[in-house]
Amino acid sequence: PQGKGYLVDDWPVLHRTGYKVARDMWALLTPRITNLEQRGIFNERIRNLQQAGLKQLNLAKTALAGRQYDQFFEAAARSWALASRVYDDVETTQKDVLYGVLFYIALFVPFAFCLERLLFSYSNIYKRIIAFIGILMLLIVIIYNVHPAFQLAYSPMVVILAFFIMGLSLVVTLIIFLRFEEEMARLQTHAQLVQSGEIGRWKAFVAAFLLGVSNLRRRRLRTALTCATLIILTFTIMSFTSAKSMRRHSRVLYDSKAPYQGFLLKNVNWRSLPPEAFGRIENSFGGQAIAAPRVWLEDEDRTRATRIPVHFEDRVFEAQGMVGLSADEPGVSGLDEILVAGRWLRADEQQAVLLPQRMVDQLNLDFAQLQNQGVSLWGMPFEVVGIFSGNKLRERNDLDGEPLTPVIFPREMSSELTEVEEEALASGDDVREFQSRYRHIDGDLTVIVPYRFLLAAGGHLKGVAIHPRNPDAIQDSARDLIDRFGLSLFSGEPDGTYLYHASDSMSYSGVPNIIIPLIISIFIVLNTMIGSVYERKREIGIYTSVGLAPSHVSFLFIAEAMAFAVLSVVFGYLLAQTTAKLFAETTLWSGITVNYSSMSGVAAMILVIAVVLISVIYPSKVAGEIAMPDVNRSWTLPPARGNRLEITLPFLMTYKEHRSIGGFLFEYFDGHRDITHGMFSTANIEFGFVCESPSGLTQTAYDCPEGECEEDQCLQIWSRVWLAPFDFGIMQQVEIQFRPAATEPGFLEISISLNRESGESNAWHRINKTFLHQIRKQLLIWRSFDDPTKLSYEELINKAEKELGVRT
Repeated sequence: PQGKGYLVDDWPVLHRTGYKVARDMWALLTPRITNLEQRGIFNERIRNLQQAGLKQLNLAKTALAGRQYDQFFEAAARSWALASRVYDDVETTQKDVLYGVLFYIALFVPFAFCLERLLFSYSNIYKRIIAFIGILMLLIVIIYNVHPAFQLAYSPMVVILAFFIMGLSLVVTLIIFLRFEEEMARLQTHAQLVQSGEIGRWKAFVAAFLLGVSNLRRRRLRTALTCATLIILTFTIMSFTSAKSMRRHSRVLYDSKAPYQGFLLKNVNWRSLPPEAFGRIENSFGGQAIAAPRVWLEDEDRTRATRIPVHFEDRVFEAQGMVGLSADEPGVSGLDEILVAGRWLRADEQQAVLLPQRMVDQLNLDFAQLQNQGVSLWGMPFEVVGIFSGNKLRERNDLDGEPLTPVIFPREMSSELTEVEEEALASGDDVREFQSRYRHIDGDLTVIVPYRFLLAAGGHLKGVAIHPRNPDAIQDSARDLIDRFGLSLFSGEPDGTYLYHASDSMSYSGVPNIIIPLIISIFIVLNTMIGSVYERKREIGIYTSVGLAPSHVSFLFIAEAMAFAVLSVVFGYLLAQTTAKLFAETTLWSGITVNYSSMSGVAAMILVIAVVLISVIYPSKVAGEIAMPDVNRSWTLPPARGNRLEITLPFLMTYKEHRSIGGFLFEYFDGHRDITHGMFSTANIEFGFVCESPSGLTQTAYDCPEGECEEDQCLQIWSRVWLAPFDFGIMQQVEIQFRPAATEPGFLEISISLNRESGESNAWHRINKTFLHQIRKQLLIWRSFDDPTKLSYEELINKAEKELGVRT
């Protein structure tokens, strides 16, 4: 609905403002709520609040016609309050639906990729891109027609375009980032720095995901049956479960005793209430209760007390707190019992004051003198109408268990609360703990004045105490108050003080109906993945032989299960939404409600994905054990013999290859020469050749072309190494020797000897595991090089042999 508003020329004065605001808000909200329900988005809480709000609006209209103005203003205020809550709920629901569709579109991207691999598996990159974009566009067209978010949005195409702009920006950013990493790696290679060719987690994930999707196509029938199971599960969860937003009320016993029967409304953290809140709260009872405000004079810096000089002739007493109370306070809390002389404040008084007994004693005065002459506050004369006991004021607590005097925080941060802390305080948790963050001004340093004067002088409303005339309706009134005003409410009742709290919570229905389908789906996916693992034992061995770690092999099956999940949840979601769109008005669909909200839809999809991932935990563990059948999946060091540690690396090579590997390791150690960062530092690097090869090792044309080798010489490298952290002072002599393999005739293996020269023994043994692990990774990196690169390292060792000579 659109209107022209209230033009100044036509409306010089706005009468009955609260009623007009409530009427206009409901005129704005009613079409929005109807639009949501027409799109299949039902919220029982919004509907109930709407009915209550419109009922109050009609009551206000009737009361206005009957000139019952007190009832008119109260009903209009109630309708306005309910409209404000509905407005927030409607806006939240609309945003939920819109955010949900963004999640679905984001999930369509991996779905389109997986479906292209499953259905077409084009090898040509252009065909793959065309198929991917075609599937993605088809999905968006379908969801555009079945999802209500596009009917709710003012510019639905902007939502789709914004998503693709963000996606393309992300792709460009990744391209720039990856190109930068590639160039840095190339510069490192040219500068002959340390090679960094270890496979990253992201690369391993991408490779595993591609292999997993490819395996789905190889076993199409099993893939189709498993996906059908998960599609039915997704459809079942979305169609037979629902999430409802509900208003939950809690009532917590705060204290076993109550100072008085009634209510106390205030903000957590002693935040100020708007001054008009007192009138609204008082009017909400329709004259059936007595209300008394609590007003404080506070400094802007809440860590300091306010200085309030009280003058009597030439004598001055400096108070630190000022409280504004009303003439109705004795009828609510019986606070007049603290008086030791005089009377309580009257309703028609403005510049009247109650002084503490300690102040009167320090000024060496009596009540008669003060009553006759009065005192001066900030240069204004005040009539002293009574004297009260500061000790009684300090000891007489309100319903929240605290005195009525102002508070001081030791530091500003103590007054700040996070959302979690505010929620905990409002629900009754940690209230006592929070009260320890501040202290109240002593009653002997506090003066009491009429609340109207203090509000006019810059005071702040901190709370409202209420005494209902009908004590039997306390609990019902308490629930109505917290729903309407959203404040912390302490209720004094015959059996103690209770803290009331209201919060919005989600209620899920239909969950027991899906437990059995969930369990069946878990076992089906588990059986499928276990069968896939055992029938691919040979493939797992191949993956291990090309350098994939057991964790990478395990993740391969997890990625395959993720492909199952992505395909199934999207198909299931589209099936549920499309079916609901087509059969919503038929008897076939009666009793079934598909909830379009992002909370339930996204939760259903995440639940199915979680089911699949839970099912694949054991199969992936089995795959990792097959890849590494040894009990110890991580490499362990042998025990040291004194200060010497000898290790044989599980790496075989031909005689021709060992010079290239030696050159690569020589450059690797040389790249760490005299550095003060990294995992180790080297010095005094030398190499030589030792004749340990058995005869005939180099007699093949492959190993020694053109008969260049006359003796079977094996390379050795020596270096002094300091291990990080360098503060430990761990220094050792490292000897790397290429020698004939003991178990594989015709091949060489690598033996490493470590001789400790300084440093603590246990630390030396422990840190060397990382050092040797780095050397093992360098050998795997060498395996990934092409022939020209391997030849360049062989030439490097030959050149060094000619220029530097060798150690014999």
